Amino acid sequence: CFCNPGACQWFLQLSNGDVRKQYESGHICSDYNDLIEGMPTGAVRVSFGYMTTKKDVDKCISMIEECYLASPEERLSRMDICKLPKALQHIPERLKPQLKEICIYPVKSCGYFKIVNSWPLTTTGFLYDRGWMIVDASGMAITQKHQTRLCLIKPIINRCKGTMELTFTDMKSIFVNLETVREQLDVINTSLCQSKVCDDLVSGYDCGDEVANWL
Repeated sequence: CFCNPGACQWFLQLSNGDVRKQYESGHICSDYNDLIEGMPTGAVRVSFGYMTTKKDVDKCISMIEECYLASPEERLSRMDICKLPKALQHIPERLKPQLKEICIYPVKSCGYFKIVNSWPLTTTGFLYDRGWMIVDASGMAITQKHQTRLCLIKPIINRCKGTMELTFTDMKSIFVNLETVREQLDVINTSLCQSKVCDDLVSGYDCGDEVANWL
């Protein structure tokens, strides 16, 4: 479910006991047990990203129309909520479209930054989203697969000051410039480095020894 049992459990509002009961009943990932004792075991996830095209979105919408027959509004109008099991009565409310919040992840595999007002869009998505990454001495990107504590590094972007503050528990914060200062171009050009992300070669600039030592 979502390849993320914790997120699935939260979305379906299952208790730890409910999850244990499902596994004790034989439920495993990717099986066809949609309901166990009237309670859902998973959901369908659709992921959108930088490579998503309008054609992909149209195809997804077409699938929903064909497989689920109606829009959420029409489904809700035909649904007798009173007849749903108590464990499912919160689901119809979740069918109503709503955008609760938008978060970006400025540094790959680190914590999120919550957007509270409007935010610029670029040709590659939200401004500063995945704009930085941490690499090892060989230039390979470091991720939470090997360093789980990366998620505890919290970035705070201040567009007015042009800085990104990196915070970590019980450590003094470090600041990174959001934009390249013209006077630094010659220095930075000598610090061009290459790395690999998901088998794709990417180029980037070294942010300097100060932030490297902090990390």
